[in-house]
Amino acid sequence: MKLLRAVLLVAFATTIGAVGFLYSGLYPMGADTAHTGPVYWALETLRERSIARAIRDIEAPDLSDPQLLLAGGPDYNDMCAGCHLKPGRSASDLSQGLYPQPPNLAEASDDHSHAHDPAISAARQFWIIKHGIKASGMAAFGPTHDDERIWALVAFLQKLPELTPAQYQILTARDAADSGASRQSHSDTGHGEAPKPNLDPTDQSAVKALDAFTHALRSGDAESALTLLSPQVLIYEGGGAERSRDEYLDHHLKADMAFLSQARIDIRNRVVQKVGTAVVVLTESRIEASSQDQPVSLLNTETAVLEFGAEGWQITHLHWSSRDRAQTQ
Repeated sequence: MKLLRAVLLVAFATTIGAVGFLYSGLYPMGADTAHTGPVYWALETLRERSIARAIRDIEAPDLSDPQLLLAGGPDYNDMCAGCHLKPGRSASDLSQGLYPQPPNLAEASDDHSHAHDPAISAARQFWIIKHGIKASGMAAFGPTHDDERIWALVAFLQKLPELTPAQYQILTARDAADSGASRQSHSDTGHGEAPKPNLDPTDQSAVKALDAFTHALRSGDAESALTLLSPQVLIYEGGGAERSRDEYLDHHLKADMAFLSQARIDIRNRVVQKVGTAVVVLTESRIEASSQDQPVSLLNTETAVLEFGAEGWQITHLHWSSRDRAQTQ
């Protein structure tokens, strides 16, 4: 009886002490202060055992389909890259400010993965993306994304550690059909995006590279735009020529990006042709913008030549030409 009384007394005192500690506010909850070792171990163990149990019946589909890779890339760039980074980046304001710090998914899986079996790793990624993780900053995307879209994101994650920055930019460019109104610009002409025609994978990846260049300009991302240009790119515009990537950087790049925010493009036609090892993309569009505070309405044509090399698809030639719509009426 004395032993039972002692046990109950200890249990009561422990409970009172625990409740008192909870209400004391002494435990630091700021994300810039790490958990104590025992607390971190308990939360990590609870999380991993819960996930392992939840994914037992999840079977991954075939993730090698290139269409899944192309579909998952834009979602990763929009939803995940701010925290989980991309090739060429080791940190961001978000990744450094969150606790626990989110894994860099652009690194090899051995650096961050809790499962080395590909099927288990894929199932784990699917469950986490769909359901999120409580009190970690990891959102649940299941309420807004169906399973097919989440599996496409998982397929992209499988390839992400192998991508160069240029390849990443190509695979994450979002089609105009997904992003709403196509907006693009050029000081004399527009170079916009269009929904893809029915292309084979080689043609489609080349068009993705061109759209990635467009997206980088629209976003004001000069570095990414330049990686998609060949060092010896030849650019014709407004009766002049720029004969290298460096010349474009020194001359028209800033003006092109500055024009983006107030220019809208309606792409009317796009033709894709193979010429030897190159892919030629011909685009006709209409651009509405302003110049010197005056509205302008232009008819534009763009010719882009892309070739595949060590850095993936790069643009080797661009020709932009435009005229005032009023002159054609």
